[in-house]
Amino acid sequence: MLFALPIHAAELEGVTLEDRVRVDGRELELNGIGMRTRFFVNVYVAGFYLENKVSAAQAAIDAEGAKRVIFVMMRAADAEQFVESIDDGLRTNNTPEELARVQRQIDALFRMIRNIGQAKKGMRIVLDYAPSARATTLFVDGVAQGEPMVGEEYYRILLRIWFGDNPAQEELKRALLGQQL
Repeated sequence: MLFALPIHAAELEGVTLEDRVRVDGRELELNGIGMRTRFFVNVYVAGFYLENKVSAAQAAIDAEGAKRVIFVMMRAADAEQFVESIDDGLRTNNTPEELARVQRQIDALFRMIRNIGQAKKGMRIVLDYAPSARATTLFVDGVAQGEPMVGEEYYRILLRIWFGDNPAQEELKRALLGQQL
């Protein structure tokens, strides 16, 4: 006899994220969910998944295993806005030397974003890290974009956008770390 486990979900501003997901054959749990705002405008709902929950930023960056960051767009943004936002987050949270080591992967991500063109309201953008391949894959609405970007250091550098010393938004950082306000 099979027992059905209850399916739980987290909800924020009408966006629902699963409590658990599978990445690279591993079960991850939602570490936190939060809203990115800019000039009082809701930009996206973000969720952060890990194999084991953490509440400290450095622990999130250093966590072993599979990882997922998901963004559900609350408004449309063109590719250049998205690229500029990521580039700014990368530059304010990483050294030029760190960025130089993963420049190929950064360039690949920016090409993929530009190929998408526009992030439409409701679009689900996912960055998964698969330890078996040591690579990051970008998914848009469930469809992989381009080739996986190799390197665990690259994913850690990306995570600093949200968990670094100068995060995209301090309130979002705390929410993704499960530190409810």
